[in-house]
Amino acid sequence: MEGRIVKGIAGFYYVHAKDQNIYECKAKGVFRKDGIKPLVGDNVGISVLDPGKKLGNLEEILPRNSELLRPAASNIDQVLVTFAAAKPAPNFNLLDRFLIRMGLEKIPVVIGFNKCELVTERQIEEIRKIYSYTGYPVYFFSVKETIGLDTLREVLEGKTT
Repeated sequence: MEGRIVKGIAGFYYVHAKDQNIYECKAKGVFRKDGIKPLVGDNVGISVLDPGKKLGNLEEILPRNSELLRPAASNIDQVLVTFAAAKPAPNFNLLDRFLIRMGLEKIPVVIGFNKCELVTERQIEEIRKIYSYTGYPVYFFSVKETIGLDTLREVLEGKTT
């Protein structure tokens, strides 16, 4: 059966399978022998050992279309880099480093600033202006005040982010 790794903890991988169940799986030793580490996001083939307890083994890692080492993930369609707009102030140096890294990986980036209710419209425009020349889409939202979340959901819809 095929599925996708949705979580990995201490050698256990949780696979959301085609039958809509999540199986706790261990990786076969052949992966370690071949120097292959299963990653969150990997499409995998599993064998079900106990359907009642939802236990299985990872049998195969299907080809990856992208891979990140930090955080360890694969088959990413886009990255959402999120910073607070205030409290704390955004660290633009760190944001720029993320953008460079994702550019090297050739993974599309969306920039998000949360806590937009804590800054003025002028401050939002200043931040937007900084990144307007980069070609990266920039979104401002507030989880607390539920501002801009519908737009953010549209950006995330149907993508592994």
